[in-house]
Amino acid sequence: MLPIITDEVYVLRPPIVEDAHGNRSRSTKDWANAVRTGPFDACVQPDSATLGASLATKEERRGGREQLSKSAQVFLQPGTDVLATDGLEINGRIWQINGEPFELPDVGGLGHMICKGDWIEG
Repeated sequence: MLPIITDEVYVLRPPIVEDAHGNRSRSTKDWANAVRTGPFDACVQPDSATLGASLATKEERRGGREQLSKSAQVFLQPGTDVLATDGLEINGRIWQINGEPFELPDVGGLGHMICKGDWIEG
């Protein structure tokens, strides 16, 4: 059970579609047709452990254009149906799951799931 709840999030499960070359991959998700479940109680925190003092915000140039990315740790109730290929809708924005979510054991009533979400603009 989460001791602190800061947000309600939705889990989005998008179908994988083909790109213009007939390829299917994690980057060819159809977010417009994603199945949305929830809301789920969550604790959303900046992922400063991964990105250091920048408090989980990073700016860089990729492919000749600027991108802003943010990263968050999302703590969910144990047993929440969330996969590495899903996304999370947090305050109206879609955050893509980065890595495999995992569940921590319920020791003393504090069990929870944790996953990392990335939001990229640009």
